[in-house]
Amino acid sequence: APIGCDMGEDECEGYAEVPAYDVVSQRAFVVNAEDSSVDIIDMSTPSMPTLHYRLVISNGEPNSVAVSSNGLVGVAVAVDPKQDNGLAMFFDTDGTLVGSIVAGALPDMITFTNDGTKALVANEGEPDDDYVVDPVGSVTVIDVSDTTSLTATQVGFTSFNSQMATLEANGVRIFGPGATVAQDLEPEYIAVAGDDSTATIVMQENNAVATLDLSTNTITGIHALGFKDYSTLSLDLSDRDGGVNFQSWDNVKGMYQPDAMTSFVASDGITYYVSANEGDARDYDGYSEEERADDLSLDATSFPNGVSDADLGRLKTTTADDCGDTDGDGDIDFICSYGARSFSIWKYDSNGDFVQVWDSGDEVEHLMAVNDQWLNSYTGSRNDDKGSEPEGVITGEFAGKTLAFVALERSGGVMIYDVTNPAYPFFVQYVYMHDHVSPEAMAFVSGADSPNGAPMLIVANEVSGTVAVLQPLI
Repeated sequence: APIGCDMGEDECEGYAEVPAYDVVSQRAFVVNAEDSSVDIIDMSTPSMPTLHYRLVISNGEPNSVAVSSNGLVGVAVAVDPKQDNGLAMFFDTDGTLVGSIVAGALPDMITFTNDGTKALVANEGEPDDDYVVDPVGSVTVIDVSDTTSLTATQVGFTSFNSQMATLEANGVRIFGPGATVAQDLEPEYIAVAGDDSTATIVMQENNAVATLDLSTNTITGIHALGFKDYSTLSLDLSDRDGGVNFQSWDNVKGMYQPDAMTSFVASDGITYYVSANEGDARDYDGYSEEERADDLSLDATSFPNGVSDADLGRLKTTTADDCGDTDGDGDIDFICSYGARSFSIWKYDSNGDFVQVWDSGDEVEHLMAVNDQWLNSYTGSRNDDKGSEPEGVITGEFAGKTLAFVALERSGGVMIYDVTNPAYPFFVQYVYMHDHVSPEAMAFVSGADSPNGAPMLIVANEVSGTVAVLQPLI
């Protein structure tokens, strides 16, 4: 890990955050936010990657990089202060600036449509630490079909400001102090439909997604993701219970709150969306929703024995919107925890609703427990927070199958699942990389696009500041 890095205190973040790959140049592009650069890596020999060029971003801090099917490299750049509008910058694969355009506040993720004609930027619009300046969240849609003349459309949520009560009643979390709907929604990630007709915008803190119509550049719907019931699962929710102790938990639920989301088209022609359900709380000097369960006023019927550090007492929960007070009497009937300790598959149904097709349940937790011990000591110490924290997810085709790769930020390593049948995925392999700490995001390269004919998974590891390249033994 980099010098001065204390993983337990999250003091080292951003050394290798997001990778992307270009087929023609056989180069990977990796965001290094700490050094405000994008590292261009020669991948022509996958077993021996070499640094081709370090592209320094002097305008601000790069948060995300993507490469279009036409070989255009897009970088989302936040400025200081991050409440100001950032930039979407575009380069060729040599690192030469092609163009730049203003995005929204805190551009946090960039992607392209499948045909390469549009770039989409998720502008998170986070508040300042005092929670005084709270910019609106937005999505910037950029026409990149003519790189000599980039044009942008800023897509916001102000049209939903009057619908706050309805959105909250439907389960969308809107809770920032004095915030409008547009200010409170914080776009985190974008997944594009297979036919480029729509994009799905993840709003992690809000536990919701929005649907963006790419023909009209308008938000057509906001969909709450709801809760996951832990009563039928087997989980360990304490970091003070002396080891691995799985049990079911009545009156405890998880908010899905995905970080990354990706999409794939299954054999039925439908676009499915895969979410890494990390969870995230708002925790600022000016406002924090975080609370531990033992500090809540718990309903005596739901929790007749109360809670202790050895069970639910230290579980992180929220004070926002009286979450868990189902009967409005001022005490908590169920505990709302962050994240779902899983990954999920979703689709749009015939009514246009965003519905869950499958969820990994408690499989992630059980894969991390080996011989009555946690995979690494850090895993168990996160049980009171969000567990292994599935953070990154990508899909790819291999040997006629569709595989999902899920990066676990806290446990480390990548889980591989066969999602060819989206309703019945199954576990294939877990790749633990002890020299690479905190995998953040990944890029998948098919065998046809790979320099040596074997599929390639490029993994950026945030804390260790390393890039790992995985290939199957074929």
